[in-house]
Parts: sequence; C-alpha cells; structure tokens
Amino acid sequence: MWMTLAIAATVYSLLNLCFGKFEDETPLLPRVLKLVIYLSITALLAWVGPWALLWVLGLLAAGSVVHWVWCAHNGINPLSAEPKERYYRLRSWRPA
Repeated sequence: MWMTLAIAATVYSLLNLCFGKFEDETPLLPRVLKLVIYLSITALLAWVGPWALLWVLGLLAAGSVVHWVWCAHNGINPLSAEPKERYYRLRSWRPA
C-alpha cells in the first residue's frame, strides 16, 4: 500500500509542477482538498485490493480526455491556456 501511495503522490506532484501554473487563482483550500481526497481514495483502493494503480492511471487518462474536449469546445489551447482572457473568464477569475 505504501508503494502505491508513493507512486500516486509522485505522479500528483510531477503533474502539479508541470501544470500548477494554470491554477494561479485557485484558493489554497480546494487545492489541498483535491490532494487529500485523491490520496484517500488511492489508499482505500490499495487497502481493498490491487486496483489503486488502475485508479491513478485511469483518472489521469479520463482527466486528460475531458480537459482536451473542454478546451477544444471553449476555444482554448489545452497546453498553454491561451487566449488567457477567455481562460480566466471561464474560470471566473479576474484578468491578469
């Protein structure tokens, strides 16, 4: 179980390092809650059976597909979040 949690935390950390810049205006509490919920579900699945790594990879794949579709639908580049004005408006943030 500890190895599974370590892998999940590493994946989360690496992705947060790469894509965390797109969460600039998100308050701290939702970001921390997302991490706690993600690791809690991973720990529960690791405790129940060998399904935890499928959860980690499946969530990553599903999130990527939803992200690309949402960005394409809203006219935003999925890798650079440009145009920034439109991205910030969709996130209900103030313009930079």
